[in-house]
This record gives sequence, structure tokens and C-alpha cells, in this order.
Amino acid sequence: MNGGHEGAVAPRRMPQLTVGHRSVPVVLPGLGDPRFKVSAVIMTLQVLGQTVLGFKVSIAQIAITIAVCAVVDLLVTLARDRMLVWPASGILTGSSIAFILRATGTEHGDWWSLQGIQFFVLAGIVSLLSKYLIRLEGRHLFNPSNVGLVLTLLVVGPTGVFPQYLYWGPVGAPLAAAMAVILLGGFWVLSNVRMVAMAASFFVTFALAIAACAASGRSYVAVWHPRPITGAFYWLSILASPEVLIFVFFMMSDPRTTPRSAAGRAFFGSLTGLMAAELIFFQTTEFGVKLAILSSLTLTCALVPVIDRLSFRVPLVRSTGTSPAAPAAPVLRRVAAVAAAVALAVSVPAASAALASDPRLIFVERGGAAQ
Repeated sequence: MNGGHEGAVAPRRMPQLTVGHRSVPVVLPGLGDPRFKVSAVIMTLQVLGQTVLGFKVSIAQIAITIAVCAVVDLLVTLARDRMLVWPASGILTGSSIAFILRATGTEHGDWWSLQGIQFFVLAGIVSLLSKYLIRLEGRHLFNPSNVGLVLTLLVVGPTGVFPQYLYWGPVGAPLAAAMAVILLGGFWVLSNVRMVAMAASFFVTFALAIAACAASGRSYVAVWHPRPITGAFYWLSILASPEVLIFVFFMMSDPRTTPRSAAGRAFFGSLTGLMAAELIFFQTTEFGVKLAILSSLTLTCALVPVIDRLSFRVPLVRSTGTSPAAPAAPVLRRVAAVAAAVALAVSVPAASAALASDPRLIFVERGGAAQ
């Protein structure tokens, strides 16, 4: 998410930080950066989660995750570009991870708990490694926080970590406040990056596909519900979940990892909705349902270069940034990036589908291990 290019105006001189005999350019944050909007919405929801929604995540877990991601982002950018750049991307990645990831054993009100902090740090480092190492055509291929969350949840497993619940609480003032923040914040972000149509295409496709799953008799169990969730409630609990809205409005909407054209983005939205529903079809637990949704984006992000080549309209967003244009990547680096992308695109959905046969999940969702 970057600002436009001003070709006719001479660039303003950057502030400089002098260390000994060396001067390092400093790139300060810009209030127009859409990443600030996303971070503002996420942090507002975190406040609601800590006060009235009962989120099982501590202030310490949130702060350390954001700090680790920000520092790694800052240091990598300094080493690569010889500039001190405000780590907006790292801050957003850290806040997204801390918003979704949960460590087993953390309870609401454990404000300073470091329970499972290693898993939050792992997710942050994996996220940023994917951003800087898996790159094609001058931009990262995968949404960083998406990859970090998916791999951490799959590798660590349900006895150590779990995603934020689809269910945020009964209908009432706290849930209404959260939904208002999500919907207003989503429009605020999506209209700025021209992705309202992409979100709409996802929801139409996803709603129809999940309805088909419900009609076929699919069900799942969740720690927050005493019986298997089926029928109309199956459809509503997934489609209207605040977590699905967060996924679409604030994770899918990264311009760097979505197609460049309007037609490509609409197709990307529908394809992600379809893939999510197909992966959900196999799941019998909330853990599996949530991972299926996240895994669908990993798959479709890997297909973005193909979608771009099939869509011939003028790009909506050009990839510009604070660093100079990157030269063409060496052949071996491109081959490695393609190989990594293919490996993730194949293994992540396959591993997510395999969760349906994991006996640990039913045990956990039925209270066998405290979440």
C-alpha cells in the first residue's frame, strides 16, 4: 500500500540521521498511508477485545508481537536500502498476527501473560521472511501475516495455538460496537484501495458455496457451542462471523498481493471465496474451518501472477515505494521464489484439508485441552 508517483515534481529532501561520518536517509510515516487505517481499525478492535469482548490474548503478547515485527522490518529495510524507514508494514503485520493468533492457556484478563509468546514471535518472523524472500516482479507474492499465521497454526497445532473464535459473543452492545468498527473501517479502507468489488465478489461466491455446504448436511463443533453446528446456523455462523469480515476487509485487501486490474481483483475475490468454501467442506471443527479460510488466501495469492497475465486491463495500482526500483532478480532467485510459491500453494491447502481427520481437534473443541 503505497502512495502515487509524482513525476513532474522534484522529490523533497529526506531527513538525515548522522552516525559518525555516515548519513542515513530517514523516511517518516505519512498519515495518508492506508496501512495506518488498517492498523487503526485493528487496534480499536483490540481495545474492545480487551475490555468488553473477552479476547484471550494479553497486552504483552500484542505489544511484543508488534515490536518484533517492527524491529525486523526496520533492520531488513536498513540493510537492504540503506534507509531508516518507518516500519508501517511490520507494525501492521504484527498487529494482524496478534489479532488472530491465540496461545492455548491464555485467559481473558491475563493482561501481562507471556504464555506461548514464542509462537507469536515465530509467526512474525515467518511472515516477514515470506515478504522479503518470496518475491516476483518486484513485489512479495504472499500476504505476510496470512502465511505466518497459517504455517504457525499448522506446525504448532491445536494443543499449543488456535485462531480467534468465529463467535465473538451474544448480540448486544459490545458486538454491535465491534461490527460497526469493522463495517465502517472496511469501507474506509476498501474504498481507498478500490477493492469494494473484490470484497463483494468474495461474499457472493462464499455465501452461495457455504449454503451448499450447509444444505449437504455439513457440520462443525466449537468450544463455544454445546452441540454440532448445522443447517442455517452453520451458514450464518461462518458467513456473518466478524472474523470473516476481518479476513476480507483487512487481509485480502493488500494491493501488493492482489491482482492489478479491476477484472483480476473481482476474479481473485470469487476464487478465494470458492477455495475457502471447498476447504471448509471437509472440516468438522472450528479450528479447521478457520484454517481453511486462511489457507484459501495462501493458495490464491500464489496464483496472482497468472491472474495478472490473464487480465489485460490497465493496472489500478502501480507498485511504488520508498526504495529505488529493484533490478530484475537473478534467475536462481526467481526459480527459488517460484518453487517456494508452488510448495506453499500445494502443501498449505492439503495440510488444511487433512485437519478433518485429526482426532486432536475434536478432543480440543470438546474441552479436552483448555483454550
